[in-house]
Amino acid sequence: MRLEELTVVNFRNYEEASLRFGRFNLFLGENAQGKTNLLEAIHMLAATRSHRSASDAEMARHGASSYYIRGLLNDGYSRRRLEIAYERGGRKRVTLDGKAQARFSNIVGLLKIVFFAPESTAAVRGSPEDRRRFLDALISQARKDYLSDLIDYRRALSQRNEALKQTRDRRMALSELRVWEAPLAAAGVRLTARRLEVCGELSPLLRLQQERLAGEGEEAELIYRANVSGESLENAFAERLTAAETNDIRRGTTSVGPHRDDLELRLNGRSARRFGSQGQQRTLTLALKLSEFEWLKAATGIAPVALLDDVVSELDRGRARRLFSAFGSLSPQVFLTATEAPEDLRERAASDVWQIRAGTAQYAEGGG
Repeated sequence: MRLEELTVVNFRNYEEASLRFGRFNLFLGENAQGKTNLLEAIHMLAATRSHRSASDAEMARHGASSYYIRGLLNDGYSRRRLEIAYERGGRKRVTLDGKAQARFSNIVGLLKIVFFAPESTAAVRGSPEDRRRFLDALISQARKDYLSDLIDYRRALSQRNEALKQTRDRRMALSELRVWEAPLAAAGVRLTARRLEVCGELSPLLRLQQERLAGEGEEAELIYRANVSGESLENAFAERLTAAETNDIRRGTTSVGPHRDDLELRLNGRSARRFGSQGQQRTLTLALKLSEFEWLKAATGIAPVALLDDVVSELDRGRARRLFSAFGSLSPQVFLTATEAPEDLRERAASDVWQIRAGTAQYAEGGG
């Protein structure tokens, strides 16, 4: 997968910029000049939303009422034109090859990405919600049916939670509440089964990547903690919902299902979140991202694009060298932000370099 061109208009601090990319692309500049904003625009093309949880209005340049992003993609078989446009007071529009998309979920996974930013360590040291979000984003890029199940589950969960409140307030009969349990359980079982499958495939990849980055002596492990488990997930889900019904009504929220699952990451048999140092957590996050890359490539047959935001500044030289070696063997298209060109990168990869200053991107040099 390659992103050949990117155009942004009135996006963040860019009035207008158009860039053509090679295999290894380096955005150089001081902090707060707009390097991360370019990665955010690429993330928008992949997911139709920001990785920074920003609203569309916040992403429009100061003083502007709209923004526009266009990407030209090449998956090795065909070229596609993907466009996102937002106008304040209106709806965001997404078009693929000039055709408007009624469902934004239709284009998720068209541009496959693996994104690493300083906040990505939340997958290791953050909340269960952070880890579920990581897993959902990963699987959704590879499996359209998973994204559909996720949308169905969230809709059924919201409806059941509302029904619980109405039942508690005696505005709905218990029989009406139970109507929402079947669609909730059906989608929930499919989500749990898929997550368990993917985590089983990710775990050995993570172990190898952690050893590659950190050396011997740090064994990584990934364990999926399902809220509902058993030989028959369908029966277990139904039984748990019934058992929790009284408490769920009292609280007005659903306590059973994959929205309560967690993903445990361990180093040498101990929780990385509780016992890992900041350096260990950061390295484990990189190992997780490399595993994500490997899994996506194996699951789809297409190498995703790697977005690395300010990664090198937080790694010692040995781990940075091993990181570049790992990406060299995986051969993705890479977008890297930095305040200065990493020495190990200059030694290992020919790069297209862009100098970023105050919302402008000036092509500095190309390595092919």
